[in-house]
Amino acid sequence: MGRDKPCLYIFGWPSFVGGADTKLAHLLLLLRDHFSITVVPNENRHLHDKPWMRRLRELGVAYGLLEQLPGKLEGIGLGMSNQCFFTHTIAQRAKERGLRIIWSSEMMWHHKGELEAVKQGIIDKVLYVSEVQKEALAPGYGALPSAMTGNYIDPAYFPFKERRNPAFTIGRLSRAAPEKYPEDFPVFYEALGVPECRFRVMAWDDKLKQKYRWHKFDDRWDLLPAERQSSLHFLQSLDLFVYPLGHRFTESWGRSTVEAMLTGCIPLAPPGHHLDHLIVHGETGFVCGDFLEYHDYAHRLYRDPALRRRLATQCRRHATENLCNRERHLRVWIEALQ
Repeated sequence: MGRDKPCLYIFGWPSFVGGADTKLAHLLLLLRDHFSITVVPNENRHLHDKPWMRRLRELGVAYGLLEQLPGKLEGIGLGMSNQCFFTHTIAQRAKERGLRIIWSSEMMWHHKGELEAVKQGIIDKVLYVSEVQKEALAPGYGALPSAMTGNYIDPAYFPFKERRNPAFTIGRLSRAAPEKYPEDFPVFYEALGVPECRFRVMAWDDKLKQKYRWHKFDDRWDLLPAERQSSLHFLQSLDLFVYPLGHRFTESWGRSTVEAMLTGCIPLAPPGHHLDHLIVHGETGFVCGDFLEYHDYAHRLYRDPALRRRLATQCRRHATENLCNRERHLRVWIEALQ
């Protein structure tokens, strides 16, 4: 790695499962040519993850525990929705070694220890992914400098696929958080009334099973645990990404929605989140104000294969050229890390 590049220490460990870890994986692809990057895992166990250690070496990215790094460091320390960054005093120790600390949350709430770190002067700058998130979190940050970065997804990891599913299929992909699901979720899908439709959900866990124990899931349903399939193959199995959300939950950005769009899966999502900044209504999906709109748009897309093909192609184009534009994201991140 060139010595003239700014030094960037990113605290966490990449993965293609989970929001912040996936964000890190794609961010490495975006920034590796412009920064001298070191990935600093929270715990020693990550240094036994041979596939990702090999991948980091291939990318020219160094890695090591904070304790293994020199006592005096120069550059930027970046933490992204990493709970251990505060609870394990990683941010404090990184600051003491000389790093300028930048914090980016993916959530709509503050992590444990985050606001204490703000009060102690540990955090030098905060990054937001959307205006809706900024509105929720900014009061806790006071006068800290900030920047808006959004999220970058490398389109190459979610190639477009022409849909030829044996049965028309709707579904959703998100972390298995009960609050992300509406109270009537299974009935919501079934009441859409799309003929001979299949329903696919990933990731499904015991908490969701308990929440919907009142419902009898028949053979139309595939309820998959996390990582049963790759996100790519799961999303490519869907015709529509139907994404109603719990009434107490706000989506700060919408990574899985954009991943779906990249593959040609058409999203139907509610307003009032950042999702309505990702979807161009009527061109790359539909923002649905109530159940009747979900119903009408789902049936319109089911009945009209030509419309589905056109919107699927437009989803891919919009996500690639606008939402995941590499040069645009690179400029934003380089400026944000100043």
